[in-house]
Amino acid sequence: MLELQEQYRDLSISRADDVYSGATDIYERYYKVADYDSFPSVTTVLEMIAKPALRDWKMNRALDYLGAELKKTPWDKMRERIWLPWTRYPKSKTAQRFKRGPIGSWEKVLAFYRKQAKLHPDRIRDEAGYLGSEIHDAIHAEISGFPFEFTPPDGISEKDLSKWYRQADTALQSYRMWREDSTIVPLWTERTVWSLEYGYAGSADMVGMDGSKVVVLDWKTGSGVHNEAGLQVAAYAHCIEELTSQKIDECRVVHLDKTTPAWTEYTVKDWRRSFNGFLSALNTWKLWHDGVFTSNDS
Repeated sequence: MLELQEQYRDLSISRADDVYSGATDIYERYYKVADYDSFPSVTTVLEMIAKPALRDWKMNRALDYLGAELKKTPWDKMRERIWLPWTRYPKSKTAQRFKRGPIGSWEKVLAFYRKQAKLHPDRIRDEAGYLGSEIHDAIHAEISGFPFEFTPPDGISEKDLSKWYRQADTALQSYRMWREDSTIVPLWTERTVWSLEYGYAGSADMVGMDGSKVVVLDWKTGSGVHNEAGLQVAAYAHCIEELTSQKIDECRVVHLDKTTPAWTEYTVKDWRRSFNGFLSALNTWKLWHDGVFTSNDS
């Protein structure tokens, strides 16, 4: 049985999401454990690692958005589509003044589409993140033996709703197929873990026994599994060793397909080496927050 050491039991734990940081220029997540300082989440720390594939993905999604908008609206009609006051209220003198002013200029139109294209990849990421969270919650409920119903995001269209449920159900079926083939016996699921030694925290998807091995697992429901996932699960493994004094034998990542029922399991080659990679990202995160430079101005 995997148990927290006595000094770590019954500590209060809270989480704060979407905390903007001017130091890193990202929205960060923090955990507050008892009276200790707030800890950055594992995923927040890993944002410090450059991801060329993600950069290319964002650029492609932004271009997809612009292409779709051009298909919906000819270029010469775009201004009317964006700046609606004078088309919606043709008898309003105030609305007509907008048409003649700088708000209706092509520079404003281009700025509008540039902004929307830039935001579009983040919207897709947030939607996928919400779906992934729902799938994680469903797996947690299934392992724990209590009922669960998927809750789609607010404002989703009827067309997208059926797709959303289909992807959620497919990912859950992928998990069930993995579970049928796996020999792992779950010990923990969706457990908040932290490291006082290094100052970070996160949520481990599952810890289980595979024969005599103690294994930490993480579910992924995106398009694939990237190297950062190995660093992520390794960071959880260190926390669990620190909190329980139980040696962790392996770290694995299970990709659950949400387009067709299928799964792929990956084992981190050397999780302690991957943990050192995570510590490099953590050091960079702390350096950014502490500040790299000091001003020489008198």
